[in-house]
Amino acid sequence: MEDVIIIGAGLSGLSTAYQLKKAGISFKIIEAQDRLGGRIETIYGQDDTPMEMGATWFSSEHVNLLGLLSELNMGYFEQHTEGIALFETMSFEPPQQYYVPSNSHSAHRIKDGTYSIIEALNRHIGKERIVLNSKIVEIAAADNKLKITDSLNNHFFCKYVIVALPPQLAIYSIQFSPELPQTLIQVMQKTQTWMSGSIKFSVEYKKAFWKEKGFSGSIYSQSGLASEIYDHSNFEDTKFALKGFLNGSALHYTFEERKQKIMDQLKRYFGNDATEYMSYNDKIWNDTYIQSNNDTFLPPHFNNGHAVFEESYMNDKLFFTGTETAKTSSGYMDGAIMASKSIADKISKIIRQ
Repeated sequence: MEDVIIIGAGLSGLSTAYQLKKAGISFKIIEAQDRLGGRIETIYGQDDTPMEMGATWFSSEHVNLLGLLSELNMGYFEQHTEGIALFETMSFEPPQQYYVPSNSHSAHRIKDGTYSIIEALNRHIGKERIVLNSKIVEIAAADNKLKITDSLNNHFFCKYVIVALPPQLAIYSIQFSPELPQTLIQVMQKTQTWMSGSIKFSVEYKKAFWKEKGFSGSIYSQSGLASEIYDHSNFEDTKFALKGFLNGSALHYTFEERKQKIMDQLKRYFGNDATEYMSYNDKIWNDTYIQSNNDTFLPPHFNNGHAVFEESYMNDKLFFTGTETAKTSSGYMDGAIMASKSIADKISKIIRQ
């Protein structure tokens, strides 16, 4: 029997495990998907160009993430923004142009792709401590321990459980016995899940023609299917892509229709060079691993960092972590790491008492 079982192998679950391992506490991570990373997903194009479909950027204020990158000996670099940026209000009028100088310190990206932090944590944790393809459906008190059951009726036992899932997803997908307090249930049901419903896209190119023409790659549109677009060249500036966000109407189109609309939009900005792409990819973040069947619209960060997530439940054996539980930087990678450090420290103190 493990001291701790962590449910969810996203950044918060893995970084919690990383902290517990440093403290010498036994644990196991259980993940419903066949992959690690949660809302971090780096894909590779035809020219092996790394493109982020999930979490991408962070700032110099995100000290928890920066600290972990330092511990793991991982580098990062500044998001390219220098050059002519575009702002489009109507598709039938030329977009407004404005120049962004160098060293604008807008955002940073992880040097070898965001998923590299997942790979680094996995190496430190050890793959033998992680169970994939195991969707947890029940957490029940049993004597002086907790019994965890997955959808295949496999059972796991531990002294403490840390749920590292978005709160709204957890409350609608896992049965808790005995039932959790109504105050907690109501907050979890109304906690906005960051990135839920977001649609990200990327277009891979052989060369960064936009930079050659003096453009930054930064585009903001109020009329196109792509509402935000950014340069997505790698750290070495040897692999090139444009990446951004599609607006909500993209849900009503097929993949091929979305691709065509994006290529038409990019051609409007950059001419025929934009149509000579190597690959197009997009991802709609609305599957069962991020959205519950009861998902409803909530304002960004709604109930994120709520005080109920600081408490323990089921006779002080059940805890919650994740970016939505963080007091600050909720929704960001920094929030996930801050929450994981906090819960790992709390568990460590309890076990050592």
